[in-house]
Amino acid sequence: MPDRIVATRHGPVGVTRAGDGPTVLLLHGFLFSRAMWASQLAALADAGHRGVAIDLLGFGDTAPAPPGGEIPLHHHAEAALDVLDAVGAERFAVVGYSMGGQVALELADRSGPRLERLLLSDTFAGLDTPQVRAARRALADRLEAEGTARYGEEFLPAVLGPTTVATRPAVCELARAMIAAAPPAGAAAALRGRAERRDLTAVAAGFGGDARVVVGAEDVFDAGTLGAALAASLGTDDLHVLPAAGHTPSLETPAAFDRALLALLRP
Repeated sequence: MPDRIVATRHGPVGVTRAGDGPTVLLLHGFLFSRAMWASQLAALADAGHRGVAIDLLGFGDTAPAPPGGEIPLHHHAEAALDVLDAVGAERFAVVGYSMGGQVALELADRSGPRLERLLLSDTFAGLDTPQVRAARRALADRLEAEGTARYGEEFLPAVLGPTTVATRPAVCELARAMIAAAPPAGAAAALRGRAERRDLTAVAAGFGGDARVVVGAEDVFDAGTLGAALAASLGTDDLHVLPAAGHTPSLETPAAFDRALLALLRP
């Protein structure tokens, strides 16, 4: 899977590509990186698609963020569009997970009919409550002060389901490694920008392509409501609840996640 660095209007972005065919862009979640998409890149290549996994700004192989900085959510979408242009993707599908799902909705608002299919995993379109917004900003300050590895031990049981924590040590180690590798200033800047994002519910309602929502049955953030509300906003009943998975089903139960993704991509 060849890696490269692509210049964007918001600085360099790390990119991993696999396969040839219609383009599928993969957008990771908070404290992760494009490394989370290995299974999906392989499945897409085997099925005749070109998978393009990128690092969101502040993570992986992107430009370092200054302490105290803030990366607006739409900047990630603009950088993603620059990558898509650089790889010659006239039309494309997008997979967005958690924070990456909100970036995917920003991208949908900017790309028009170029974006044909959208899979959103364990995410939501609406605004945070004032309490959640304040908590995100407090966590951003903490990450800059303490680093990401220490927080990762608290974050792991939330970002992975109890089945994974108990029975899938390799998945836990991969998640832990990505979290520990996340640059504290970049993670904090991305989190501050996410706290100030706009309400994307109307964007979801206006998306005209095929859409699918996937959630893990053990996702403590979703709690059986957020995915259903997002599907309703998108105007689709295509909601897949994957058993034995928490907030990150693409890592926890990749075979089931890949089936849902490839089914959406079929003509």
